[in-house]
Amino acid sequence: MIDSQNNFDMRGIESAISRAGSSYHKLLLLAGKSGTGKTALLHHISQKMGIPLINLGLLLSRQLLSLTLRQRKLKVAHIIEGILDEQNVPRIGVDNTEIIFEPSLKVNPVGLLKNISRNRSIIWTWNGGLEGDRLTYAYSGHPEYQRVSVKEFTVIAV
Repeated sequence: MIDSQNNFDMRGIESAISRAGSSYHKLLLLAGKSGTGKTALLHHISQKMGIPLINLGLLLSRQLLSLTLRQRKLKVAHIIEGILDEQNVPRIGVDNTEIIFEPSLKVNPVGLLKNISRNRSIIWTWNGGLEGDRLTYAYSGHPEYQRVSVKEFTVIAV
């Protein structure tokens, strides 16, 4: 889908977006470690297909600032859904998603992604590795470490 010069196979990407959009969970994950070109790919998709982008880290952190730690844990998923709803679009690109792994927020990433991708198509960057049908985030033993199944999602490894 992407080569070393950041040349994108748009036909393959559009096909993956179409597959994801017709699934129960309308989610396409752009997975890769830091520096592999996920953001560049997402911006390219956005420009070519007219899909709006949001910076989840920035928008979510602004809304969490005034809340107590307990309120953050209770409201984070609802706030994320509200951020996406405010865009009022059928498809959206979401970048800078690392905030959902903050241990104090107690977010279940897979549960969150399933919930928010039922009613809209989402292209979501995942800063981690793909090992077979499992995505990883961070490394084993790290407080933010996650290893999750992606059998229900469409994934492009970047």
